[in-house]
Amino acid sequence: MLVVSVENRGDVPAHDVQFEIILDERVLIGPVVKRLDIDEKTSMDFSLIDAFGIPGRYPVIMRTNYKDAAGYRFTALTVGFHDYQATVVPAVSISGQPTSIPVDGKGRMTFVLRNDGQTGQKIDLALILPNELSAAHEYSMIEIGPQQQQTLDYDVENYSALANSSYPISLLGRYEENGRRFSMAGTAVARVIGVVKSIDQPVWIWVLLGACLPGVIIFLRLKKQWK
Repeated sequence: MLVVSVENRGDVPAHDVQFEIILDERVLIGPVVKRLDIDEKTSMDFSLIDAFGIPGRYPVIMRTNYKDAAGYRFTALTVGFHDYQATVVPAVSISGQPTSIPVDGKGRMTFVLRNDGQTGQKIDLALILPNELSAAHEYSMIEIGPQQQQTLDYDVENYSALANSSYPISLLGRYEENGRRFSMAGTAVARVIGVVKSIDQPVWIWVLLGACLPGVIIFLRLKKQWK
């Protein structure tokens, strides 16, 4: 059983809050919470029966979609992991570097992939983005030798994010070895920058809404209740 908890740590209430859980190839959608007030928490349970295959470490990706009072959409993103039937430690690690993205353009996200193991690996990679940002190439596969390091760049474009807002972006990697699944992720923050333009609203309203974007905090907890 996956227990998902969310807390609104922003300055304004969140509306139409909905969880989207991605477990390998499965996508689980939770019911809509109509309103989550400041400092209010809520939680939901999701069944994980038949969610995983071979033993190993699996990613648990969750997007929390919500709106502000004006109906503007936001996404909060979290990546966690679950050890299924075996505890494994990946020899490959990923680290990300923070960046800035123009409100009307593209920015470059840089991740460093490092293999500290004694064998080469073929890594499946997936860039995990909030709904407000996009990238032309989100999926790829690379080979990395033992005791080697590679730098990977991704061009990320702003789709609908407000200026002065920040978003976590994760690069997820996974590989199989000796009948075990290994997964890892690196996360970095992308800040959307630029001049805030408003026709009908005073500037302080847009700044407030942008500041409340990372206010929805997600907590993931797994309960071992397999049936």
